[in-house]
Amino acid sequence: MKGNGETILIIDDKRNILEVLKGYLENEGYNIVTCSNGEKAIELFKESSPDIILTDFKLPGINGIELIKEIHSYDEELPVIVFTAYGSISSAVEAIKVGGYDYLTKPLDYDLLKIRIRRALDEKKIKMENRFLREELDEQYSMDNLIGKSEPMKRLFSIIRTAAPSSSNILIEGEYGTGKELIAKAIHNLSPRKDKPLITVDCSALPENLLESELFGFEKGAFTGAVNRKQGRIELAAGGTLFLDEIGEMGPNLQAKLLRVIQEKNITRLGGLAPIKVDFRLIAATNRNLAEETKRGNFRGDLFYRLNVIKIEAPPLRDRKEDIPLLVKHFMEKISKRENKPPKRMSPGVIEVFYNYDWPGNVRELENCIERMFILSEGELITEDYLPGEIREYTRGKVKPTTRRSIQGSAGEKDTLKNGVNLEEIEREAIVRALEIASGNKSKAAKLLNIHRKALYNRLKKYGLK
Repeated sequence: MKGNGETILIIDDKRNILEVLKGYLENEGYNIVTCSNGEKAIELFKESSPDIILTDFKLPGINGIELIKEIHSYDEELPVIVFTAYGSISSAVEAIKVGGYDYLTKPLDYDLLKIRIRRALDEKKIKMENRFLREELDEQYSMDNLIGKSEPMKRLFSIIRTAAPSSSNILIEGEYGTGKELIAKAIHNLSPRKDKPLITVDCSALPENLLESELFGFEKGAFTGAVNRKQGRIELAAGGTLFLDEIGEMGPNLQAKLLRVIQEKNITRLGGLAPIKVDFRLIAATNRNLAEETKRGNFRGDLFYRLNVIKIEAPPLRDRKEDIPLLVKHFMEKISKRENKPPKRMSPGVIEVFYNYDWPGNVRELENCIERMFILSEGELITEDYLPGEIREYTRGKVKPTTRRSIQGSAGEKDTLKNGVNLEEIEREAIVRALEIASGNKSKAAKLLNIHRKALYNRLKKYGLK
């Protein structure tokens, strides 16, 4: 197979070899850049951005090993094929260990060289396509660990992107475990204040007197035990974002003081006299309906209206069960990496139960459930035997065959990127090309695609491939 105009950088200190290789590979459709030493090769690499490098092991100045290390410090996936003299296999092995793609012994077999170059370039292209696909999926289905492709999550992502660049106060309402703090982090990270601190305060974690000193800080001697001056969380958030979680638990006195801070943009430490100017973006969250709490007299109306400039509702998991497969995959990978254990997968029966359970604890409950099952289960497959008893009891008799779905999603469901590219078509093409490069060897093809062999067999069956 001829080249497609890809650029090859060739390094060898023998002019006749460079000329022969240049002529041969240009005739095969490649663009060729040559040089005779490693130092010049690094310069040309930066200038020409080659698709692949061919280099002799022994070079004037830096050798092939040092060259590979230097090149891969810029681009760790650039394939490098090393030429070694016959009988110097140990040098070739050393080159492979530091990241060389392949080696050939001199005198070169040009037909074999042509095959190895094409294989290296095709593998590189598949890796790039897979990376592109993963990045596109990550961009579409996640934001700062907020995972989802359901309509409620798409709406959430949209409002986060729209609201983040502003300086307006934001109120996030949602049940326990819906990811309100993750939403706040996403807003902060997408805002002009992202390089400044995000300071979080859980208003439900402290009694009112301690919460006040935590928010406003205090001067030395302000009260018994105040042996030193302490900056408050509001002050620490200067230039950045202050996130007040569970603000519905804040008492009336503190509500009044917070309202004054919002209006006047300054604070006074406990025991202090001089006001301190503060500039921060306020995000508040609650599991209560603050509009109703205001009507009942449990929350100040004037503070509510100050907070409720932009309102964001965190959807409960029961309203976005379409996201369960993505969440399961995310948490399984996270736990596998953290525990340094091999990956596992959920049986279809477990996924079926997940779909039929209402998740009163929302995503947090799902994550805790998955962690428990992962840790306690033996083997690669996690079955219904490891489900917590309360979930099994709740869903008993509710599971229907029509609700059965797999971790990959519904069989008839077609995932499509924003630009209209069909993910299944991309995946099928990547599998076909991987099998071609691997000469039909399914184990090698699975490694190229960075998936398990069983997963490859499932996809072969899905796409009618052999």
